[in-house]
Amino acid sequence: MARKTAPKRARTTPAPSRPNWLFRVGLIAIVVVGAGWLLLGGGQGGSGPPPTPAELAEVLAEAEADPSAGISLGPESAPITIEEYYDPSCPACANFSGFAGKLIRQNYVETVDAPVRWVSYNFILGTFPNSIAAALAERCAHEQGRYWPMHDLLLARQTRWYVEQDPGGAIAEIADQAGVDSGDFEACMRDRRHLDGIASAHKVGETRGVNSTPTLFVDGQRVSLQGVDPYTHLEGLIQARLAAMNESSEGTPQP
Repeated sequence: MARKTAPKRARTTPAPSRPNWLFRVGLIAIVVVGAGWLLLGGGQGGSGPPPTPAELAEVLAEAEADPSAGISLGPESAPITIEEYYDPSCPACANFSGFAGKLIRQNYVETVDAPVRWVSYNFILGTFPNSIAAALAERCAHEQGRYWPMHDLLLARQTRWYVEQDPGGAIAEIADQAGVDSGDFEACMRDRRHLDGIASAHKVGETRGVNSTPTLFVDGQRVSLQGVDPYTHLEGLIQARLAAMNESSEGTPQP
């Protein structure tokens, strides 16, 4: 199959970000500040104020793990599945997505007869203030078939919105650049239409023992990216699994 060649210069992924489980009860200050900001007229565009940790915590309390909450790319029949758990505001996630993740998708997920199916799960760490708004924006874009352009642009331009007091304007601008219809997008954001999907995806991560981002699984096996070139490492795992499948199909005894 046609493949793009990864640059030979090795790159390593920064230390993954780890969760702060106090976000359900310990980020009251953010909620208080947000309330004051709302009373002063905050909120850009027609999407209203960004969702708060308290809103997600309320949904999480009732949510159950649902694997279908992941957003998939690639054929359902692909012999290999990669699951990615990430926080949109996590700098390590932006680094991984912008290089290794994008190249793996281009070379193994978006090709003809792609051998890999990629499934993306939100996993909100609680250490970044605007992760929930970004995750909601991705899922609102998904309603219009624009999840992956939105996903990639949000992470590529992460520094424009991830620590802003009001990320609404920057996120809406990115949505427009991703080809998302603004009216439907704003209505979706106002309605908090996909908070349950974010919560269900997060719960899946909890059942898998996810405690940092980005975290990846290849066919259910957790992958460590520490101290390695992420692209080369993932490509090696994919090639090894494909080789083993070929040997098995040909009846060759596997070592």
